[in-house]
Amino acid sequence: MDTILLPVTSHTGWARDLAAAAAETEAGTKTKAIVMHLFEDGEAETTRSNLDYPVDEPLTLDELATRKRGVSVTTDVLEDAGIDVQVQGHNGGDEPAGEVVATAEREDADRIYLYSRKRSPAGKAVFGSTIQRVLLNASCPVVVYPFSAR
Repeated sequence: MDTILLPVTSHTGWARDLAAAAAETEAGTKTKAIVMHLFEDGEAETTRSNLDYPVDEPLTLDELATRKRGVSVTTDVLEDAGIDVQVQGHNGGDEPAGEVVATAEREDADRIYLYSRKRSPAGKAVFGSTIQRVLLNASCPVVVYPFSAR
């Protein structure tokens, strides 16, 4: 069984499109998907407070990640395509690319799926710094889907 890693943000349009592209690419294979949400500074605490969850029963980052809209959209699309899904939440910190690469290695991912905004001709020559670092440091293939802003 192959394992794919999809780091997603809260941008539901991009998350849905990335999940659909991954589901189409992986169609007919036995695949497990890890849907990963990288929490930015303070985002986990804000999510916890927005949920009004009891303080004495703190939610893990994985549980908080399942509450993020981009994660739930991605999960729905992949599960509808028959792909097993596991959700993971991680602190993105100052080096989100490093966390993506480390998770891919720890989970023995066969592919990483990322999305990128469409860029100008000059911008196409260089991806965003996070994508570029993942491309340069990942030990597995990285599939980058360009999407225009919605």
